[in-house]
Amino acid sequence: MSSKLLFEHLVELKSTFIKAIIFFVLVTILLLPFANDLYTIFANPLLDKFMVYSGSIISTKLTSTFFVPFKITLFCALIISFPFIFYQFWSFASPGLYLSEKKFLAWTLCLAYALFLFASVFVYFLVFPFVFEFFIKMTPADVNLMIDISYYLEMVISLFFAFGLAFQVPLIVSNLVRFNWVKVESLKKYRPYFLLFAFIFGAIFTPPDVISQIMLAVPVYFLYEIGLFFAKNKN
Repeated sequence: MSSKLLFEHLVELKSTFIKAIIFFVLVTILLLPFANDLYTIFANPLLDKFMVYSGSIISTKLTSTFFVPFKITLFCALIISFPFIFYQFWSFASPGLYLSEKKFLAWTLCLAYALFLFASVFVYFLVFPFVFEFFIKMTPADVNLMIDISYYLEMVISLFFAFGLAFQVPLIVSNLVRFNWVKVESLKKYRPYFLLFAFIFGAIFTPPDVISQIMLAVPVYFLYEIGLFFAKNKN
């Protein structure tokens, strides 16, 4: 590759990055007026439980009341911007790919995005209500439960990313078999080890409580089995 051609590719890559960043910033700006509404949506699973059991969300820092809704807005803007960002990098890389590679990459990234969205829905509607209710019920009668807004943000964002990453397991397993990097028979033998890995993964990427870890580890193992099922059928 000549230096001139390499320079042209670098300029095009720079343009791709700039377009992706500009789009992300524009989405963020459009969402900023709704920052408090987005925070309310994120806080609803906990607020709904607080309506039944006494408790409150507090802010121990003056700046938290601004930065927490702002960070939630950034998170939502990133999720919304991903299809456009993917398209920009796809436009940059696709001319150098074969048709089969284009189809595979497009299918893989679209499925990964869909799995992340599904994981987010799973966390929001199933994991959050169960976890919050469990720990609120465990609060002693003479304790006034108050949760800091910053801690709550860190917990929910970490759970979104942990489950979003974990739900990629079927895609990873099927692609490992697809490219003959691992045999289905070998993956079946590794089931006990993967179950252990699932609990270790849950312990690392979830808040330090057993309930969150179990609610992540169990779906991860079942997703592993789903990945094996599809990988076996592809073979």
